Amino acid sequence: MSAVTADRPRYATPTRVDITDCRTDRLPDRVRVNRVDGSEVHLERRGGRTFLVTRPTE
Repeated sequence: MSAVTADRPRYATPTRVDITDCRTDRLPDRVRVNRVDGSEVHLERRGGRTFLVTRPTE
């Protein structure tokens, strides 16, 4: 059995990562790690929590 790793995650649907407790200086790293080729990345607030949201473009 072999394992294959990708440089970036590949998502077909929007993803939401909780970054409420993430330090501000780490946000660019979190964006880079969760970015999908050609996707839009933005912050979203819901119920007192902050999420990094990735929406793949068509």
